[in-house]
This record gives sequence, C-alpha cells and structure tokens, in this order.
Amino acid sequence: MNTVKIPKEKIRRSKGERVIYSFVFAIFAIYAIMILYLMFWMITNSFKPFVEYALDIVNGRAFDLPDVWRWKNYAEVYSLIRTPGGITFPEMIWNNIWPFLLASPINVVTTTWFAYVISRFKFPGRNAIYAVIMFTMIIPIVGTGGAYFKLYDDLNLYNNPLFYVVGSIGWGGTNFLLYYGFFKSVSQSYAEAVYIDGGGEFTVFFKIILPQAVPMITVLLINSFIASWNDAMTTLLYMPSYLTISAGMYSVQNTLLRTGKTSLYYAGLVTTMIPMLIIFIAFSDKIMTNLSVGGLKG
Repeated sequence: MNTVKIPKEKIRRSKGERVIYSFVFAIFAIYAIMILYLMFWMITNSFKPFVEYALDIVNGRAFDLPDVWRWKNYAEVYSLIRTPGGITFPEMIWNNIWPFLLASPINVVTTTWFAYVISRFKFPGRNAIYAVIMFTMIIPIVGTGGAYFKLYDDLNLYNNPLFYVVGSIGWGGTNFLLYYGFFKSVSQSYAEAVYIDGGGEFTVFFKIILPQAVPMITVLLINSFIASWNDAMTTLLYMPSYLTISAGMYSVQNTLLRTGKTSLYYAGLVTTMIPMLIIFIAFSDKIMTNLSVGGLKG
C-alpha cells in the first residue's frame, strides 16, 4: 500500500463562512467546557472523605476542593465496591475483557467473510439477503428486544457465556455495512491480476483484500471494545451473573449513595474512565483519521 501526503494549504474563507465557523466553534467550546468542568467536579469530590462530602452538600459547598485529600478512596474501590450479587470491582473489569477476547475474533471472521461474499459475488437471493439485513437495522430495538430475549432463552443462552459466542456471529449491523462498503470500493483489478497469475478466491481474499482492510478492522475492534466497556444494558438483560463494569457500577449506585459513600462511587467512576481515556489518547489518530489508500496506478 502507498501513502499520499496531502500538503497543508491556507484556506481562505468568506466572511459568512468565518461567522458560521466561529458560531459552531463557540457552541462546541461551551459544551466541552461544561463536560470538562463536570468531570473536574467528579474527580475532586472522589478524593473527599465521606463525612466531608456530605457536609459540603448540606452547606452548599459541593464545588469546593477537598480539605483533606483522601487517596484511600481509590484503594477501597477494589475492596469495598461489590454488586448485590457479590461481584467485586476487579471481577467487573474481567467480565469486560473475557467476552471481548472470546467474541471479537468470531465477529471479525464471520462479518468480513459474509460482507465479502455479499459484496463481491452475484448469486440467487443475494439482494433478498441484503434487504433483510437492512430491514432488521431499521426496526427499532424496542420492537426486536422481546423477540431476541425469547430466542436466547429458548436456546438456553440466557446467563450463559455461550451467549457471546452466538451473539458475536456477524451477519448484519453497522460493522457489516462498513465492511460491505469497503469491499465494494476495492477495484476488481486486484482479483483479475490474481486470476491471471493462477490464484483463486482464497488468494484474492487473504493476500490482497484482507490486508487492505486491516486498518479498518483495527479501528472497529477498538470502537467495539469502547462500546462494550460502556454497555450496561446487554449484561443486565442477558448476563446478570457476569455484570461488566458499567452494569456493575449501575447496580451499586443506589447502595453507595444511600450508605453515604458517594465519594467512593465517584472514585469508582473515575477508575472506570481511565482505561478508556488511555485507549482514546493512544489510538485517537487511528479512530478519527484512519484512511486506506489503494495500490493501483493509472
């Protein structure tokens, strides 16, 4: 693959465009400041002793910095935070990791193969399959949730780790559309060159097409992990004995607030935010600007 370096050029905008850009920038800047301020408030309150936080709330000083910085809150996150079912904080984190390690390879293999076949080959029923995929994506989740739950329960996959294996089989969804669009955009000249050299379809896919899709697959895997880290609904509905970090923190929220350990709850939230912040900083360029450039010339 070849990379093309696009030179930076000064763009001259009209007065109207500058006004619009300035207005949009101001809106997003205000929104960003609000989010950052609330995060700063949560972080500072996560260091307060339990009694100090309660007194600050009563006295209208919730936005004050801690008088005593209680770093012990973050150590107690791993020992004191526990769901009503007895799942500890480290177990919540592990419940995020092992389903991803189990399901992501299956999803990548099945989705890429399925999207490649649908996009590159013509066969009876191809258009009907694509239409069904699009139709299932259009139906609101409230219309399919009950049917999905009944199906997984009938298959004895409710609260069963095999739920992630079956649920990861990629035959539709957003990832399918992304792979489908990518494979459709790859020139048929690649395959024709392989055919001339005596290669077959497996050679075309594994040695020519799939390597070009690796950057996109990497980005989708990163996005998938971030999405699963923040997804509470799936485990609450289908895997209640294997609560993930988001579902677990949701389940302990009322207990910690009711027992006066709100600052401990904030410390847990900050702890869950750190891995995603590291991942985004490390892969932000890939997530936001990852482009694939083909190798065909002329």
